[in-house]
Amino acid sequence: MSRPRGRRAGGLLLRVADTGIGMAADDIAQALTPFKQIDNSLARKYDGAGLGLPLAKNLVELHGGTLEVMSELGQGTTVTCWFPPARTVSA
Repeated sequence: MSRPRGRRAGGLLLRVADTGIGMAADDIAQALTPFKQIDNSLARKYDGAGLGLPLAKNLVELHGGTLEVMSELGQGTTVTCWFPPARTVSA
């Protein structure tokens, strides 16, 4: 597992991946916006308030970290959270 580019050594990297429906690269910014959903139709197939990714991003950034989303439509999504060394505790 590699750490996001440009990050200093240390800290905590958390990566979550799924093999779900994924999303197009152009839709990622919308998915990171509170209360926005990629499928806005009244007959959409998937539930949700559109808060999961925006809340996660805000929480990570409040700790001085970053959240990155990589996704491919029909293939799944990978979300990578990086927390700086100052936000971790050694064992």
